[in-house]
Amino acid sequence: MRPFWLLTGATALSMAGNTFLYLAVPWALIQATGSTLLAVLSMAAQTAPYLAAPFLGPFIDRHDNRRLFIAGELVQGVCVALIPPLLAIGQIALVFTSLCVMGLAKVVSDVAGDYGLIPALVPPERLEQAISHFNSVQLVARFAGPALAGLTIAAAGPGPALEIDAATFLVTAVTAFFLPKVARQARKAGASVGTLLREGIAYFRSRPDLLRLTGAVALYNLGAGALEPTLLTVGTGRWHWSSAALGMAVSCGAVAAALGAWVSPMVPAGEGRRRLRVGVWLGVAALGSLGLLVDEPLAVVASFCLLCFGEGGVNTTTMSYRQHEIPAEFSGRVNTLIRMFVTGAVPVSSLLLGLTVGLSGSFFVFLPVTATAVLAVALWFAPMRSRRTPARQNAPLVTANGDRSPTRNG
Repeated sequence: MRPFWLLTGATALSMAGNTFLYLAVPWALIQATGSTLLAVLSMAAQTAPYLAAPFLGPFIDRHDNRRLFIAGELVQGVCVALIPPLLAIGQIALVFTSLCVMGLAKVVSDVAGDYGLIPALVPPERLEQAISHFNSVQLVARFAGPALAGLTIAAAGPGPALEIDAATFLVTAVTAFFLPKVARQARKAGASVGTLLREGIAYFRSRPDLLRLTGAVALYNLGAGALEPTLLTVGTGRWHWSSAALGMAVSCGAVAAALGAWVSPMVPAGEGRRRLRVGVWLGVAALGSLGLLVDEPLAVVASFCLLCFGEGGVNTTTMSYRQHEIPAEFSGRVNTLIRMFVTGAVPVSSLLLGLTVGLSGSFFVFLPVTATAVLAVALWFAPMRSRRTPARQNAPLVTANGDRSPTRNG
């Protein structure tokens, strides 16, 4: 398990650094342009590349996950390091370009790490607990990060905060260099990107449980995906809170999310229970979203924390579900397809909340978050036309070349 903890620590460092980015970029854009809409859209620029994620899936499945993870971290570090000088010379368009390139690199890094390296570094019987520990550590990093970011921005400005974030990517890449090499799935010689992509889409469409999971989480993200920058924008412009106070508020949400991730695997994860756990945690997040409608800053922050508690459980249960159910040879392609919808909903959320963030009262500002969270729960628990056949009993998939590709064992 030592390589797993090395990976966990490295990604936690990147997570802590990214909280500097999430606070510093909206703050810097408001200072530079005075536009709250641009501040909220900065999240869209980072997540819009996930719409192109499926085209990266065949690339991820063909190459060594450790090298892809390192390359993704390095590219993200360079992009973040470029933002302060670009802001200094007023090149806002190039700032958004850097955020988009960073988003593409993050797709590669996240999928290679979460769904390639972790299952390869952890014994199968300990995978469920390892996922819980991994997500909890990442969320603890999110707890420490915003508080430090808020203090850094207050003391030195957003520029130094962004350079600190860039340095964390470099440290993470160097650390990942010492991870052991992991075995790659065998690929058919000469298979084109188009063929590999079609195989991944065919497998994804054959799994109604994965389609339902993707739809529910994407619907939830349609409202809550840009909640943090919206909360920061409201806190800055309407509540007149300091960067340090807002950093602490986001940190409290991260602590709640870490607790949710930690508690999640305590419920037995049988075939039926795993699906029920996803629904329960979606319900907790939806309950928290209802409190966002109360027009009182402390009530909004408390509800934000309850929502984050539910998100922590959702992230752990859905990550575990995907690692258990998606065959290793399709991991890159299917997970990038899922992320195209799930994370691709975040830029739409930025547009949606960008339109409501200027309205009067929390009810109208956060109504999209509540509406989509409740609809996500309804979609998840809606009756399915037919019960899914467990993955180990599925018929082998016939590929475009006529070969039979076995499903994942265990």
